[in-house]
Amino acid sequence: MDLKQFEYVLTIVEERNFSRAAKKLFISQPSLSQYINRLESQIGFTIFDRSTNPIALTYEGEMYVEAALNILNILDNLNRKIRETSQLKAGRLNLGLTPSKASNPLPAILPVFKQKYPGVELNITEATSFQLENMLLEGKIDLCMINLPIQNKNIDYTPILTEELFLAAPPDFYSPHEVIRENSRYPMIDLKFLSEESFILMHPEQRIRQLMDSLFISAGIKPKIVMETGSIDTALRLSAGGAGFSFVPESTVRFAGLVKPPKYYSIRDGFSWTLVVAYKQNSVNTKLRDAFIETVKSIIE
Repeated sequence: MDLKQFEYVLTIVEERNFSRAAKKLFISQPSLSQYINRLESQIGFTIFDRSTNPIALTYEGEMYVEAALNILNILDNLNRKIRETSQLKAGRLNLGLTPSKASNPLPAILPVFKQKYPGVELNITEATSFQLENMLLEGKIDLCMINLPIQNKNIDYTPILTEELFLAAPPDFYSPHEVIRENSRYPMIDLKFLSEESFILMHPEQRIRQLMDSLFISAGIKPKIVMETGSIDTALRLSAGGAGFSFVPESTVRFAGLVKPPKYYSIRDGFSWTLVVAYKQNSVNTKLRDAFIETVKSIIE
């Protein structure tokens, strides 16, 4: 679409004279007349009634001018919204989260992000890490907060933090096998001494459950599973209530805010996972993505 046609026609309408319009447009009057003649030939109707003085619009010309004004208004609104989006005053971010991230730390992140970018619409989808990877590749979400490893090579990510995974035990649990370590936040215990205890675990398709299963195999025990849940926060609260043992990342411990927390143990040195914000390779909307990542880092690093 050549927007010049609207400029020329609307200027003629405003000046009601070809000569004055041509002067305002900084072109010659014959050039303007030729341009309008070609335009009328292309669209198949006459815009101006040249028999009147001053020049007037035909009935079809009135419809043309009305449509031209509507189109220009739409384009103006589009350009305004694009400017607002580029300045992060508007936009939409489709965010994917595992259920545990929706419980912690999203409630800490969301108010800060909305305060900084009130015009940005944030749509949240909860799913497993595997499902979120597929949704990224299908364009159903823009970003997701998941833990490494990422299975698909077409997904990039920005690391947020590497955090230790702890064992959450009922508050009154005591074991003679726990080891107090100097400069360590929590004592350490070997899972092999917990073969008779009850465990509250995530569902098998969840990444943290897969890590836990590998730990049980390494310890040579088959855990007594009394419950499976999709929420780390739920498992933590059940452990705090004495229902069994569960596994929780450091960020969940940090943001849980329990009045009566469970007893925490380190499982083994260096047992951790890395939280990332993941996105499809060569994805667009990088300004909004970077703004979200910056906010996340400011809250949980």
